[in-house]
Amino acid sequence: MIGTVTLNPCMDRTVEIDGFVYGGMNRIKKVRRDISGKGINVALALVQNEIPAIPCGFLYAENSKSFLADVESLGLTYQGVAVAGSLRENIKVLDASKHVTTELNQSGYPVSDQDVHAFIDFFRSFISRVSCVVLSGSVPANVPYDIYRTLVEVSRSANVPCILDAEGALLLEGLRANPYLIKPNLFEFQTAFGVECSEPDAIRDVAKKIISGGSVDIVCVTMGKTGALIVGKDESYFSPALPVDVQSTQGAGDSVVAGFCMAIEQKKGLRDMLRYGCAMSHGSITREGTLMCRKEDFDRYLNQVEVVEL
Repeated sequence: MIGTVTLNPCMDRTVEIDGFVYGGMNRIKKVRRDISGKGINVALALVQNEIPAIPCGFLYAENSKSFLADVESLGLTYQGVAVAGSLRENIKVLDASKHVTTELNQSGYPVSDQDVHAFIDFFRSFISRVSCVVLSGSVPANVPYDIYRTLVEVSRSANVPCILDAEGALLLEGLRANPYLIKPNLFEFQTAFGVECSEPDAIRDVAKKIISGGSVDIVCVTMGKTGALIVGKDESYFSPALPVDVQSTQGAGDSVVAGFCMAIEQKKGLRDMLRYGCAMSHGSITREGTLMCRKEDFDRYLNQVEVVEL
């Protein structure tokens, strides 16, 4: 069973237009709404690929019933700590003519210190029921930036591999507790570690220095249209992006993480981890909105994904 943590769940409203006009009038072609949040996306991709997964996080009181009903309709069971406030809503503006998405994300309803401590206590129990855990995404207001560091420490104490997918201070603080794997995108990687490199070989060299420092075992950096690379202590691989008809990039990185989790469950090596992650990602970006990769999508792309050693 894979566990995922989403401390800042949301409703994604994707608005599709043709030819976005900044500061002008835009006509909407299509609108869709999807329950989302990085950990929820990971869990959904896994369940749709026959890997048991359970998401957890904060549960906002004002719309908890509809939220839980929507999550259950996806085949997921969401657990966590009930808090005051309402679920945030994010707006994604998809310019279909250019395949470019503009995101307008709410920060999330504030939670109390008591809520944070309650979730940490909940997580101590939750971690005993899973074989791998994913900590991902932003956090609501008033949640300390070392929250992922605390949760990684709990995971390590329970001998459960932890994947950390966060940015900025959340990522850097989490690294201090030595997670198993981190998966920043290129911008997050450059920002967090103060580098400007964008070529796979240069990114690999920086990642190896991070690994040699003892803070993490595996580093994956997703690079959008360029592809993705994964780096371990003794080996590293790069996978170029496939030429596919991109419908939405929402959940692409979460799909990569889901692929990693599947590979870990199946005891695959580093090369296959990247293959699985990229196949899962391609399966998601060819679907609308925040729809995630299904088994038929994963199977379609798995044999198409190319992985080369760096």
